[in-house]
Amino acid sequence: TSDDIIYDIAYDINQKRTRNILSIVGYAYPLTISEKEGSASLKDTTVRISTAKLNREMSSRAKSVAKSSVKSVKSVAKSVKRLIHDDAHTWKELQTIEKRRRAILLRTELPVWRILLFWDGTCLRVLATDPLMWFTMLIYIAVRVQARVGMPDYVSDISAGDIGVIGAFLSFFLVFFVVQSNNRFSALYNASMGCKGRIFDVASLCRAILPREHGLRLVRYMNAAYAAGFVGLSSTYSSVNFFEELNKTNKFLTDTEYKRFLEIDMNLGGSSNRELIVWCLLDIETAKKAGLIDVRTAIEFRDQILKLRASMGTLYNYLDQPISFFYVHFICLLSALYLPLFAVSQAYNAGTGDDVYWTADLLAGLIVFLQSVFVIGLRILGQKMSDPFGDDLEDLSVMHYINFTWMQSNRILQSSAPSELDAAEEEEIFRTSKSIGGAWQGDEIFESEILPEDQPEEFKDAPSIYCAVQ
Repeated sequence: TSDDIIYDIAYDINQKRTRNILSIVGYAYPLTISEKEGSASLKDTTVRISTAKLNREMSSRAKSVAKSSVKSVKSVAKSVKRLIHDDAHTWKELQTIEKRRRAILLRTELPVWRILLFWDGTCLRVLATDPLMWFTMLIYIAVRVQARVGMPDYVSDISAGDIGVIGAFLSFFLVFFVVQSNNRFSALYNASMGCKGRIFDVASLCRAILPREHGLRLVRYMNAAYAAGFVGLSSTYSSVNFFEELNKTNKFLTDTEYKRFLEIDMNLGGSSNRELIVWCLLDIETAKKAGLIDVRTAIEFRDQILKLRASMGTLYNYLDQPISFFYVHFICLLSALYLPLFAVSQAYNAGTGDDVYWTADLLAGLIVFLQSVFVIGLRILGQKMSDPFGDDLEDLSVMHYINFTWMQSNRILQSSAPSELDAAEEEEIFRTSKSIGGAWQGDEIFESEILPEDQPEEFKDAPSIYCAVQ
């Protein structure tokens, strides 16, 4: 009729959901709903709402709807900002960084002249953009220009001895800083590789003991825990641009399992990693209760799973306690004070007045440049190695570790014995192999076969030593 408006909508069998939707948009009112025949999950419904009553409700509800909408938008914006960081890379960018990173690792064994020709992944790339480097060189150039214009006579009597002492102390602190950062880098690398080793161990046990479906899921959970653990370590690897993309290709989690992870903010720590560890332990308990494994085997599985958690926990422990900021600030302060003073000292010592020569200027400038490279380079090297889970080319190859572990652990699950045990064949192999001698004989029976004919003269009287050296 003219007093009614007919709304035809499609809705789920759950009528409560339909009324909630109408309430959110501001059309909530006692409704008369008549269901027509339809499919099992979707039915056509005609909803009749009185326009007169609706108009009275609209004015009062319009403001509340607008306020709730603004709050909802703000909430969504905060969630998006939390999930997608400003400095986060896309999936393709991460893949490009990983390829460059793996290529740089192969350069360390190249000849010296080829190493010096590279720009990508070298200290030159960082030094070229360091403000302190340019500031130091500009100070030296300014002093040398002033020296050619005219300098006081007492300038030539200034000694650089005190600057040298300061440089010696600064070198000690810088080297100690780099050593500490290198130890930290090695520990984080070993912990990352420890996770991979635990997954391989569990995959081997699964292939030998558990039914195939149980092994596949357990290895899948452990690989997911390995990948999820890196998400909370750095803003470079977020849940959206990293884990979600890995999950699409490697199928770590099913859709139902991944919904659980949507409730956990993976970017804020290791909660998701520990959740997956619990899933693994629950699987082992289920297998034990089902009689698939005995108690001792279950203990071995639990031990390997908890070692994976401990290795990932080591990464978060180092993240929680970086190198002391006091120490880093102390080194940066010393560097910022020392290099300008060193530049001024070298500029004065290069000559003033009638003792000004271009060769002296160039030589002193080269010394200032090399000293700046040494001081700034060591400081930057220590800072880069202290946190190897970023987007620097010198950082650890996280994506490679995860993909390699996933592929190799699943290959372990696909392994199979080549043949059945044959006792006669084993005896024949033992009989035709090299003789091991009797229980009373020593190692001398092998020396005639191991020692070459042209053995050195000094080893003829001591063949056992020669074997050891070889």
